[in-house]
Parts: sequence; structure tokens; C-alpha cells
Amino acid sequence: MTETGITFDPPVYEQRYCATIQIMEDARWKDQIKKVVEFGCAEMRFFQLMRRIETIEHIGLVDIDESLLRRNLTSVNPLVSDYVRSRARPLKVQIMQGNVADSSEELRDTDAVIAIELIEHVYDDVLAKIPVNIFGFMQPKLVVISTPNSDFNVIFTRFNPLLPNGFRHEDHKFEWSRDEFKNWCLGIVEKYPNYMFSLTGVGNPPKEYESVGHVSQIAIFVRKDMLEMQLVNPLVSKPNIDKESTPYKLIHAVEYPFYVDTRTKTQKLWTEVQMELQRFKRHFKSSEIEEDTYQDTCNMPISVLLDRLEHVGATKELIEELLLENNLKVENECVLIVSSDEESEWSEPYEFSDRSSQDAALVDQEREEECWDQEPES
Repeated sequence: MTETGITFDPPVYEQRYCATIQIMEDARWKDQIKKVVEFGCAEMRFFQLMRRIETIEHIGLVDIDESLLRRNLTSVNPLVSDYVRSRARPLKVQIMQGNVADSSEELRDTDAVIAIELIEHVYDDVLAKIPVNIFGFMQPKLVVISTPNSDFNVIFTRFNPLLPNGFRHEDHKFEWSRDEFKNWCLGIVEKYPNYMFSLTGVGNPPKEYESVGHVSQIAIFVRKDMLEMQLVNPLVSKPNIDKESTPYKLIHAVEYPFYVDTRTKTQKLWTEVQMELQRFKRHFKSSEIEEDTYQDTCNMPISVLLDRLEHVGATKELIEELLLENNLKVENECVLIVSSDEESEWSEPYEFSDRSSQDAALVDQEREEECWDQEPES
């Protein structure tokens, strides 16, 4: 905070996304989160981070604004890099037009629900139905909900008045204090005692203003069985869809490429051995050229090979057994590698190679954020 305004670094929307990802990747439930539904997905920016969680196999992106979804639907399609470096598990992505208050067949068997800065955009009648849909119908293992903290508004009004509606954004129907948000959460766990919640937030206040709390508050609801606690009520195996609910409309669906490595542990290790031998051979040949000396063979110490492969479970015994099976000579604790240009039968390890180390960069997208929650202009 300066004399003229306040900024957040990183921007608050980035802090919300990162905090939500950290919550989803908590070791207590990460491996059990297979299907995720994000309500109020808008331009689907958060999806670009969420899809990188390898344990997730199904993502549903829901928003009430069909035209907004259609303008951004291509942003969920696989990138070229997703074909170069395939996932280890399948990933199905569905974009759906629908209301967060409506139960729909597509929401069944959801493990995690995300609603980032959504609830403050809905009217009271919809707000009242959200817990019923999420905690009563969907019964997920994890729910993350964020909303502005109105206690922080005293900082903003030091520089500029709030909008004519009394809030930070023209579409906000309300903004809750920390006590109001906590009371709403308490009401949910009282009605749905299978859940516990905790509160956190992002966007730290300026020094000497810590009493106002974070600029954005986050509630984390966790089903008790995820915490090795007994459920108060048995889960409803197939809850009924509210007759007044409007079915969701599928806008776009895509499945990501994935690769299942069916090789045995020994086959995987042999591939790694071949690659290390090739790497050592190339280094040896380049050294010969620099020194203007040439030899028919080079010797790679097994100890060096072991150091490079311990991270994949290699042992000296396993390595020696593989070398023997593949007719490679071992003398004086060294592997004898033919250094001539003529390729040997083990010199092409790539037929077993399953994945490239390339990683995809996040796709930049246009952002429409509140004035205090924007990317800085370059």
C-alpha cells in the first residue's frame, strides 16, 4: 500500500488459484479426487492449472453464461505438447451450461467441487439452493469456496469509493464479512454433519492493518471420511434430482491423450541403462575428437551407471544381470562400450521410451478482473 493505492503481488486471482491447487493436492485426499466440477468457470483460466494434476480424470466446467463458454471453449483442447508428453491417466473434460443451484445427472459421483468468487454473484434464492445441490445431491469429498472479504473494503475506500451498489464489482449481490461467511459455513455443516470446514484466505493486508483479514476468504469443506472419521449419516447412493432443476446443456467435450506404460520394471530399467550408455559413449567420442585420439572401446564404470540410475530403483546386481542378458562385456567393474560409428544392437533405446520431458506452457488468455485484481500492464 502506498499513498495513492494498493496492489497485490502476485495478483490476487493468481493467489486464489495457487491456494486452491495446494488444497486439492493435499496428500490426505489427492489420490481420491478423480472427478472435479468447477462452478462459475467463466473463461476457464483455472482449468489450465487444474488439468496438470495427474490424478484427476474428469473435469466438469459449469457456467450459466453460454455465450461466454462458447467464446472460450477451445481453451480446454489439448495442446501439441499434450500429444508429445501424454498423461499417465485419461482426462475427460466437459463444458456445460447450467445453474449451480440445479442438480443434474452430470454432477453425480463428483469428488471435488470448486467455486472461486462465485457465490457473491447470485441472488438469495440461488444462494439458498447451493448447499442443497453440493452437499445434499453431489456429496463430494472436498469443496473449496472463495468470496470477497468485506472487512477489507475499508482499505480500498481509503483511495476510491466502492461502486454505486456498495460493492467492489458491479455484479456482486452481496459481500460478506468474515463473521458472515463463517456463519454461512456453520449453517452448512449443521445441516450436513458429514462435513467439517476450515477458513483461510489470500491477499494479505498491509502492515498495521492486519485486523481486516485477507482480501479474499476461502472455505475448505472436507467430508469426514477423508479425515479417517466416521460419517454421521450414510451417503445417499443415488440421490434424486430436484424436479425443478433444469438439466445441464453440454457445450463441448474433449478427451486428452494418455499413455499407459505396460513395460515391466526390468524393461524400464534396461531402457534407462541403454540411454546412459549412449550418453557416456557420446561424451567419450567428443573427448576423443578434442584430444585427437581414437580408441575402439570405452569403459563406463558400473559405479557411475549405478549413481545415475538409483533414482529408478537400480541396484548393482540388477544392472549386472541386465548387462549379462544383453551380451555386454564387463571387465574390472566397467562396461565395455564399442565406440565406433557402427551402431550396436543395444544402441537404440527409444523404442521403449514412453514420454518426452517437454512440458506445456500455460496458455495466456484475456482477463476481465476487478480493478484491484488485474495483471499489471507491461
